[in-house]
Amino acid sequence: MDAAILVKIPYLNGLDDQRSVEDISNVLDAHERRPIQHAPWSAGAKQPQVSFALAYGNDDIYLKYYVHENSLKAEYSNFNDPVFEDSCVEFFIAFDDDASYYNLEFNCIGTSRAQYGQYKTGRTFIPVNLLKTIRHQTFVKSNVVGDIQWELTLCIPKTIFKFHPALSLEQSKAKINLFKCGDGLPEPHFLCWNRIEAQQPEFHLSSFFKEITFSRQAS
Repeated sequence: MDAAILVKIPYLNGLDDQRSVEDISNVLDAHERRPIQHAPWSAGAKQPQVSFALAYGNDDIYLKYYVHENSLKAEYSNFNDPVFEDSCVEFFIAFDDDASYYNLEFNCIGTSRAQYGQYKTGRTFIPVNLLKTIRHQTFVKSNVVGDIQWELTLCIPKTIFKFHPALSLEQSKAKINLFKCGDGLPEPHFLCWNRIEAQQPEFHLSSFFKEITFSRQAS
């Protein structure tokens, strides 16, 4: 992937918080899927196949992950639990020129963990009452060991980004990275959308986020 190419996130007209997550999931199926395929710490081992579709509406970011992996783990069910130990997907975003960023992490049943800060340490947890407003849908297509396929659709309200109370997505810019991990799986893995250069697995490196822009809304 060419880091110089600006990624434009499409606006989904006609979708709002009255539409079901299933409706939004179906709409995202028709949009471009981007692979999360960089595995700089894999040492050549076979990795999960993962992709995502990303769009936005008036008040939400819409995100769907498509995952094909060998095993499935969903131990954590409480908000802000260490879901990265489970079968986990992650979305990191920094708005405009903010040096701090949000990390939103979800296990395969939609349990969420979210924080904000400039570095990996000293981060502030997003309150549970806000995390409860994230709508999600999980669909396990195949649950055969060695051939597990699951999907997670997320409707993330702008209010989740509580340190940006005046956030307007349309035509704004951000820097993001997306990940797939499973620290506590039989075969741990660490995949990233935009390549990271580090000696050991580390997602909290905002210098490797990729710039995006939220496209103009349809008139």
